[in-house]
Amino acid sequence: MSHVIELYKDKLFLLQNIVNLDGRMIAFPPNQTGFAPLNSYVIKEETGALMIDTGYLYHQDNILNQLSKIVTPHLPLSLLPSRVNEFMSVGNAKAISKHFNVISYYLAQPDAPDWFDFTDSERDLELKNIPTHVIGKQIKCEIGYNTGRFIDIMSAPLRLINTAWVYDKFSKTLFTSDMFTYALSDDKDGPWILEKDDIICESQFIKSFMLNTRYWWLEGAKTRILRENIRRVFNEYDISTIAPGYGKIFRGRELVEKEFNKLDTILAEVDFSQVKAHYIARNHLR
Repeated sequence: MSHVIELYKDKLFLLQNIVNLDGRMIAFPPNQTGFAPLNSYVIKEETGALMIDTGYLYHQDNILNQLSKIVTPHLPLSLLPSRVNEFMSVGNAKAISKHFNVISYYLAQPDAPDWFDFTDSERDLELKNIPTHVIGKQIKCEIGYNTGRFIDIMSAPLRLINTAWVYDKFSKTLFTSDMFTYALSDDKDGPWILEKDDIICESQFIKSFMLNTRYWWLEGAKTRILRENIRRVFNEYDISTIAPGYGKIFRGRELVEKEFNKLDTILAEVDFSQVKAHYIARNHLR
């Protein structure tokens, strides 16, 4: 099941592909059931657009069809895989580059095609002609030409692998890649956008979700600096929407603040001053 949702009229779009959780996706705890949306986003202006994450190769036909409903084949398009070494981010970068007018890549590493040109027996050297803008710690990127709409691309303050967060001031949206990804559904029809009056995940579930996926290493870590950097992002930007790479969307300033506070509390609880670091066996659930 796939959806295109207009998060901000003509300016911000959500491309979703819904998956049934059965223990095979490492982004989710192995015992997790239910349904989860895999999210890509398009930030758009009349003279250009930027796509955050390109989805799994398995969903290529869906992604190309969804994208064609938002941008024309000639509109200048940039691609930003938020997690360059994960197929969920880079899986369709090559196909999109062939079918649309991709003019640039944003990546933490140079030579972006080296990271996603993996679908044929021979390399597509034409992709090398598309420039790569190296993100570094933080850069600004204009959407389109002379629009005055800039986004901030930053290194994620909490990450396991090279990960980028993005803030769009126009829509007050923070794109958080593999963080805040825990809001799932027992119903394949969602809903996929949470408002302040919805039932929200409890902190203990969130902690378990994190420790049973890529943040297994947090228990017993020194989390003070992590907490400070995350708090700095929340304080610096006026965030009214959290848009993760997978999982439900959080909308509303009050709800955003609650989710940041939950994360801060969890990081305080797992700090080395509170718990002792210890070896975690593979597939051990906490």
